[in-house]
Amino acid sequence: MTRFRRFEREAHLGFGADLFRRASAALVTWDLHRRADFVVVATGPATPGRTVILRPRSGPGAWLHLAAPCEVTEVVDRPDARGFTYRPLPGHPERGWETFLVRHDPVTDAVALTLTGESAHATLLARLGAPIARLEQERITRRYLAALRDRP
Repeated sequence: MTRFRRFEREAHLGFGADLFRRASAALVTWDLHRRADFVVVATGPATPGRTVILRPRSGPGAWLHLAAPCEVTEVVDRPDARGFTYRPLPGHPERGWETFLVRHDPVTDAVALTLTGESAHATLLARLGAPIARLEQERITRRYLAALRDRP
């Protein structure tokens, strides 16, 4: 039986409509992933059906020359929220989905990045190295959250 792990993490980015515009643009153009130390291969911004291949530049994924192909399944483009959901494609070490969303609260003017998803190990290597794979997943999530907090 495959056990999926559900997660949700959030980072406060700051305040203001300008910050929301910059952070959401960085998200949908894959700059968040680049700043989180990935090589990004994509033919354009996040749109439904778009394929992106992510290759880590550091950590176990880089040492093993892993590629993580994903397909964008949904895009959110509202005045108060912008982002996308993608799912892993065959060859990705994980199964499941992940949503990246930049939100702007019109009442408080606060801007936040939220990551939510479900994942399970998809490859034999990921299953055999489950403890290391989980630690690497957490490390990557922290890098995603820091990528826009440090420089939106």
